[in-house]
Amino acid sequence: MRNSNKLFSAGAVLLALLLVSISWAQENLSITVTNSGMGLVRELRSLDLQKGVSTVYLEDIPSKIEPTSLLIESSKKSFVVLEQNYEYDLIDVSKVLNKSLGQEVTIVHPDLGTVIGKLLSAGGSNLMLLDMDDNLQIIPRSDQLKIYFKDYSKNKDSFVLRPTLVWKVQSTASGRQKAHISYLSRGLDWQADYVARLNEDDTRMTLACWVSVNNTSGRSYKNARLKLMAGDINVLSRYRSKSTERAMPTMVMAADKSFEEKAFFEYHLYTLQRPTDLKNNQVKQIQLFPETDSRIKKIYRVESPRWADVNVLVQFHNKKENNLGIPLPAGTIRLYKSDGDELEFIGENHVKHTPKNEKLEIPVGKAFDLVSERKVVKTERPDKRSRKQLVEYALRNHKETDVEIEVIETVSPRQEIRVLSSNFKAITDKAGQIRFIVPVKKDSQATLKFEYITKW
Repeated sequence: MRNSNKLFSAGAVLLALLLVSISWAQENLSITVTNSGMGLVRELRSLDLQKGVSTVYLEDIPSKIEPTSLLIESSKKSFVVLEQNYEYDLIDVSKVLNKSLGQEVTIVHPDLGTVIGKLLSAGGSNLMLLDMDDNLQIIPRSDQLKIYFKDYSKNKDSFVLRPTLVWKVQSTASGRQKAHISYLSRGLDWQADYVARLNEDDTRMTLACWVSVNNTSGRSYKNARLKLMAGDINVLSRYRSKSTERAMPTMVMAADKSFEEKAFFEYHLYTLQRPTDLKNNQVKQIQLFPETDSRIKKIYRVESPRWADVNVLVQFHNKKENNLGIPLPAGTIRLYKSDGDELEFIGENHVKHTPKNEKLEIPVGKAFDLVSERKVVKTERPDKRSRKQLVEYALRNHKETDVEIEVIETVSPRQEIRVLSSNFKAITDKAGQIRFIVPVKKDSQATLKFEYITKW
């Protein structure tokens, strides 16, 4: 029993020494995270090489790495990678037992004592062992059972403790050399989160933006330069992660140094002006830009075919004159409004990638005190390729203030549309739509009537 423990301890120490010998120093870590669930990792690693052909283990990589995306640049161009294997057969008890079939093991059983022999089977609730006297022993598995493997560290290439790239390298010289490596990994994603506070009369808002960086790649990144790429990047379906997992811990960072934005290719890059840590299974939040005060307009809108809903939208211009005028990345905007001394949540929606000088409309919810009813008074078919309709909207306002309601009648954009008559001004500035602005006084009803013809 004491000899077996010594064998096991010596093997553990040797395995630890072996692991230290293959670890690589990492420098200049940089990460670019996209909106497509894919990130680009760049780093400088130092490695010890032997002259000629040798095997190198590259550990501390993400478990969701795309191995075929790896780029390697030798600073002295003194070595080349001949082969690469991605090892992800991580060690566990069942795998160790199954891969040890036919090998000599030492079993310590509380009743049978110490048994040494060749492992024949490790499935089910029993172990089958051919002992040194050529006897077949069936040993029940239990919590008290101990199994020792002699010189197990020699089987390092059979298992890995974490995902590992194994390289066959040909080098012109021995010694430490540096290599720049770049690769793509799934499990790196980010989105913008906007927080807007509306003033008392819904004419202005205070807007701030935070970015949430989600790391489920299977690796932590320490002291990294972080870039966020905003835009719709094409990623082939075989690379897309099917997982919907989200990292759970959340870490909020103070905005002592923010991001710098610049256009890049057909996208926009936001570079954090300080290094940061991205832990595995963590959502990190960093402020993208400080609070701004901007003008807004509240819109009540009715749109067919869902004419019964009076939608509430907040509209604002992303321009410099409105204290904005910057590329706004896609994300979620949440709106709040003060009720005396307390802040209340009034709605949220998605924001698409929006360039500067464009208008944004944020659907917030549905108006409680506004009612819309629509009916088709008359329909005619002048010929087989046209239709004429007389439509009437009844709009009721139960609020304590006067309002204007925007009514949009929608038809197919492939059809030619012409308004024949209406009791409010018809606006046809968008294909497939007729738009009206109808004022409705408090505690009263307004009726919109119009007739139009469509041809196709």
